[in-house]
Amino acid sequence: MSVTFKADFDPASDTILPVPYLEAKTEPLTLEQGRQLFVDDYLIDWSTFRRIWHPAREYRYNPVLEPETEMELDHGEAPMAAPFNDGLWYDPQDKLYKLYYHAGWFHGTALAISSNGIHWERPDLGVVGHTNLVIPPREGYERDGCLVWLDQHAETIAERWKMFLYFRHPNGENGELFTSADGIRWTFRTRTGECGDNSSFFRDPFRKQWIFSVRCGFPETGRARAWLPRSEFIAPPWKQKLSEILTPGDSVDMIPWARIDRLDPLEEETRFRPQLYDLNAVPYESLMLGLFALFHGYENDKCALLACPKRIDLHPAFSRDGYHWSRPEERIPLLRCTRKKGDWNRGYLHATGGLCLTFRDTLRFYYAGFSGKSKLGPGEKGSSSRGAYAMYAGASTGFAELRRDGFASLHTDTEGLLVTRPLHPNGRTLWINACAESVRVELLDPNSNPLPGCSVTETIPFRGDSTCARIAWTGHDTLPDNTPIRLRFSMENGDLYSFWFSDSPEGKSGGYLAAGSADYASDRDL
Repeated sequence: MSVTFKADFDPASDTILPVPYLEAKTEPLTLEQGRQLFVDDYLIDWSTFRRIWHPAREYRYNPVLEPETEMELDHGEAPMAAPFNDGLWYDPQDKLYKLYYHAGWFHGTALAISSNGIHWERPDLGVVGHTNLVIPPREGYERDGCLVWLDQHAETIAERWKMFLYFRHPNGENGELFTSADGIRWTFRTRTGECGDNSSFFRDPFRKQWIFSVRCGFPETGRARAWLPRSEFIAPPWKQKLSEILTPGDSVDMIPWARIDRLDPLEEETRFRPQLYDLNAVPYESLMLGLFALFHGYENDKCALLACPKRIDLHPAFSRDGYHWSRPEERIPLLRCTRKKGDWNRGYLHATGGLCLTFRDTLRFYYAGFSGKSKLGPGEKGSSSRGAYAMYAGASTGFAELRRDGFASLHTDTEGLLVTRPLHPNGRTLWINACAESVRVELLDPNSNPLPGCSVTETIPFRGDSTCARIAWTGHDTLPDNTPIRLRFSMENGDLYSFWFSDSPEGKSGGYLAAGSADYASDRDL
């Protein structure tokens, strides 16, 4: 699929990237499926609340997967049993968590399974001997980045699982696409066009497109991302060169998409200007959730000499149109490497394809962390692969948890008010995710006049902590039919994370569940 060149920022600068829909005044807003998160001001007319951003909490028993097999241990040079993107999904067909990961630096692509997401098994898959490898090794090919996607809406069973795999080869570097019915036996389908390592892809169900997140470089900000949309995952290789993405044209595939900006902080110790190392995304509830992997140094040569992994943190980003990203002004990482020698997650964090699982009232983010533990000394190159240095050693898998919808909350220590823009509800009942002494919600018409029976004094207050609480009024608990409304939230001492409308007695939102959930039969809250 080709699109008209429409980049709306200067790739050669570090200005803050525009998010046009935040300035749009189209009203009333028609809400479709999903919880409505307060990660930006899109839904808000005015508010006295303060927005607080929340980092994820690391699981206390991390890591949950460490190098064990011969290939993963890599003769002690660059041990690795962790996603390099790859993917972690809950598969409702066989009720298993499935983790695709990089087995040994630049070596294999393996699959581990779990019934609870904590204890993992390496099944004998019969694809490569008696191992859990899913892609047979090829002479001269060294795997680099990879991304696996569980497509529960695939048109054919043969394409239920999709994979992008980036290989390094003496004759050149290539991206290749595979499909599979069972996620175990994979069929090569085609090569991609030109792309850099750590390129990836994701499905945007709102745009109904596959989006390739292609690594490139911009003059002012270094590592960055180009956007390449396609209507079909399997399509002829794109022809555009990475060197052409800054050139406007009538029919080009890749266009400048994402980079760091002047709000991304300089790290004191490295004095390294951050760069956008990776960008993965997944549909979550009513929007696209992204993780920006910000690289804070050092570059490869210095890390090799120091025998330490690169410093990469994972930052949240959100998109309501599938192209523009809204990021917090306070650049607080969702997941931060420790930078401490000996820690399993000392550096070089990598997200998984699918980003997170919806697990009851929390989100679980699985990721790779590198310790740098190796038999190789500073500056010493190994023999197992071209990239074998201690900087790429000791990679394991762990996870961190966040409250459901809990990226940001609207907070007050006393009393606060919030009024939304006019909304077209997509359900007859109102639900919230909050933790507060008291929350009341008044229904207003578009001119901010209270609706009969729905005033603040008639609201039955919510008190407590719940990720799914129904709001009701004295004498009734449903909204008026086909009427645009505003919501006026009145809250005492607490945090408000999201709201949504539903026709379900259980408050099901109809939104997307990221990489899935054992609590649901599909990839949506239905």
